[in-house]
Amino acid sequence: MKPFSSDDLVRIRARGLTVEEVERQAALLRDPPPAIRLVRPCTISDGVVRLDESEHAALLALADEAARAGRLSKFVPASGAASRMFAFLTSGGPDHKDARRFRENAPAFAFSASEIDALAALPKGLLPFHRYAESARTPFEEHLVEAAATVRDARGICRIHVTVSPEHRSAFAAVLEEARPRLERETQARFEVSFSEQAASTDTVALDESGRLFRDPEGRLVFRPGGHGALLKNLADSRGDIVLVKNVDNVVPDDRRRPTILWKRLLAGHLVRLERASPRTRPLRVAGVVKNEGEPGGGPFWVEGPDGETRQIVESAQVNLANPAQAAIWGAATHFNPVDLVCSLRDASGRPFDLPCFVDERAVFIAKKTHEGRVLFALERPGLWNGAMALWETVFVEVPKETFAPVKTVLDLLRPEHQPR
Repeated sequence: MKPFSSDDLVRIRARGLTVEEVERQAALLRDPPPAIRLVRPCTISDGVVRLDESEHAALLALADEAARAGRLSKFVPASGAASRMFAFLTSGGPDHKDARRFRENAPAFAFSASEIDALAALPKGLLPFHRYAESARTPFEEHLVEAAATVRDARGICRIHVTVSPEHRSAFAAVLEEARPRLERETQARFEVSFSEQAASTDTVALDESGRLFRDPEGRLVFRPGGHGALLKNLADSRGDIVLVKNVDNVVPDDRRRPTILWKRLLAGHLVRLERASPRTRPLRVAGVVKNEGEPGGGPFWVEGPDGETRQIVESAQVNLANPAQAAIWGAATHFNPVDLVCSLRDASGRPFDLPCFVDERAVFIAKKTHEGRVLFALERPGLWNGAMALWETVFVEVPKETFAPVKTVLDLLRPEHQPR
């Protein structure tokens, strides 16, 4: 590799990175790690637990005990841009079927068509999702309401950590300032909300088409955000104990929230039961999974590892689908990952685990992208619920479809789960 210039060294150190780390990233890009090897899908009684209704009362009691003790908190990744939700309005033209559907159903949205340009500049977490009698709520506000029913402690305090992009942090703070008095009055809770941004030290380098480190026209190294796996640092820095993790767009309005609340509490109770069953030498996560009905994304699989088979959440990009045997296993998946996690981040003595020690550093993603019209090969860190948690103890629990209501485009807000009954 060509020696780094003095300017390179300044830029590397300014991000909190080291030359050794940049060289490690470049080596991974030039010699990508082998695809993950699937053994079989996780299924009911073979990797996926189905909680019997007779267990519910005991599990809910364990969840409530942990909540009252202040052990529970929420972690919400919320830096995604709303612009992608409206992309079909420009990419397909005014006569595209999705654009027509949007116009025909305009009254069903919690915002007006005239607001689209302003809304598209916001993060997804601040887009009005659900209309109520007096106002509309954003996903961020819905997560606050959900927290009041899941992580409230004995003093009524609900702890929520939200990851945001730097340019939108002030907008989240403004929405919180406006909504907090109203929602605290409605829920009889108190919200302790903290924000963080993706650390520059988690950025990664890229390669150009010649296999050299990608540089801008002035010859400066280009660094890119390291993907959602970079949020492992934010999760660790949140100093949580039992942390409920869910995507910002997976929320429903009040009159459809009961299954979500029930199963979040059941997952938390199941985790507490597992904590008490044996000493913990590594972080533990209980991951809710729904029946696979064709949603895009990853799922639970048994994966071949150096120490035998382990349960993992796997994305398609991690699998060699050109291999017929691997493709057949992938296609046989019975469950899907909705990102519905309850994570135990401390040992039995209450000491935080050192989360980077439990990352599979080779479980990276490499994606072909463009930057100012030029092709590059980008490195993404091991995904937050993939390689970043690969060495955790993982338990999958089947949860009902009613707990999964993602909004990837604005048209998803027309689904029944986002509309008033």
